Amino acid sequence: MAVLPPDEHVRAVIEGGGWSLVDPRPISADMLHYHDFIVHSGGEFTVAKDIYVRSNSGWFSDRSACYLAAGRPVVTMRTGFSKFYPVGRGLFEYTTHEEALAAIDAIMADYPSHSREARTLAGEYFAAERVLGALLAATGL
Repeated sequence: MAVLPPDEHVRAVIEGGGWSLVDPRPISADMLHYHDFIVHSGGEFTVAKDIYVRSNSGWFSDRSACYLAAGRPVVTMRTGFSKFYPVGRGLFEYTTHEEALAAIDAIMADYPSHSREARTLAGEYFAAERVLGALLAATGL
C-alpha cells in the first residue's frame, strides 16, 4: 500500500534515481488538472497490480488510454492486453526490469514517432465512436 506523502527514505531513493515525486491528490481533484498533467507529461510508466499480472486478464488502465489519446507513449506491465492492442510502437509491455528499460530507451530514441503512434493507437482502439458503437451494439440498442 502506498502512503501519501511517502516517507523521507522512499523520497530519497526515488529522487536519488533522478525521478521526481508529485502529490497526485490535487492532480486528480478535477478534470482540468488531470488533463494538464497528462498533456505535459512525457509518457506513462505503470506497475500493474499483481492480480492483473498473474491472471493475464487483459487488464488495461483507463489512465493509459488517456495518455495514448494525448500522444504520450505508455510503458506498462504485461497483463495480456497485447491480445487486444498492438505493442511496440507508442505502447509497450514489460515483465522484467530489462524489458522496461528497453521500452523506455526505444521511446527516447524516437519520441516523435512513438508519440504519433500512441495517438493513432488511441484513435483506432479507444475513440468514443468506436467504443460506444460496439457497446450499444452489444446491448442491442
